[in-house]
Amino acid sequence: MKNQHALMAAFLTVGAFALLSNSSGVAHQQNKDRTGAPGSDNTCQQCHAGGNFAPDVTAFLVVEGDIALDGQYMPGATHTLVVNVSATGTPQGYGVHGTAVFADGSNAGAFNDQDENDCIWLDEVDGRHIFEQNDLCSSGTFEIEWVAPETGSGTVSIYVASIAANGNGTSAGDAFAGGQIDFEEMVTNVEDLTVEPFGVRPGVNGEIAITSQEAHSMSVLTIDGRILFDGELEAGTHTLTLPHSGLAIVHAVSASGTAHSRKVWLN
Repeated sequence: MKNQHALMAAFLTVGAFALLSNSSGVAHQQNKDRTGAPGSDNTCQQCHAGGNFAPDVTAFLVVEGDIALDGQYMPGATHTLVVNVSATGTPQGYGVHGTAVFADGSNAGAFNDQDENDCIWLDEVDGRHIFEQNDLCSSGTFEIEWVAPETGSGTVSIYVASIAANGNGTSAGDAFAGGQIDFEEMVTNVEDLTVEPFGVRPGVNGEIAITSQEAHSMSVLTIDGRILFDGELEAGTHTLTLPHSGLAIVHAVSASGTAHSRKVWLN
C-alpha cells in the first residue's frame, strides 16, 4: 500500500540554493539533488516560504495507458508516473524535482526521455536519475515515463520535492511540499494471484467497467471531490460513462460491509 511520509527534519534545513531560483530546476542548473532521498542535498523548504498555497504532493503509477495501480508496480513494465501537486489559493505555477530509489539510495528502474514540448526533463546528479520541471509549469500534474526494475527488486520509493510558486522570480512567497511515496512489487506469478471480489478497469472516452461478486454502493469522485457517480450496483459487470478525463477515485461498500477503493485514470 502507498505510504506517504513527511520528509525527515534533516532534509528540511535551508538549502544553499532554491528549487526554483532557476525555473528549469536545480539538477539542471546547479547539479544538485534536493529530492529528499537518502544521500541528497538539503531541500529548499525554508527558502521557498511565506506563501499561503498549502501545497500537497501525491504520486501514483499507471500501466497499459490507463490502469492506475494501487501502491504497486509491475516488474519490468513501462509505467507512467503521475505526480500531482495540489494547492490552495492561486499560485502562478508549479515546480517538481524527484527520483526513484531503493532503500539503499540506488536508482530504481529508469526514466525515459520526455516529449520536448512537455514541462519535464531528465537529468542526473552524481549518478542518480532525476526528473524535474524545465520551466515554471502552469499545471501541477506531471507525467514521467518510468521503466520498473526486474522481478525480485522489492520496494521502490519515489521522493519528490515540489513548489507552488507565486511567480515573482524569487523564493519569497512560495510554498514547499515534499514527500516519500512507496510502491511495492506486484505479484506476477499466476499461482499467487487471488480473484478480487471487486475490480475496476477504465476504457476510453470516460468509460469504466465495474466487476463485482456482490451488490455494492459506489461513488466515483475527482481528486478535488466532484461527484461523477453515486449509486447502487448489483453483482456482475457494469459499464459507466463519466464526464471526466484524468484521475478519479472509486469508493465502494459491498452488501456485506467490505469497503474497496481504487484509483483510475480516465481518457
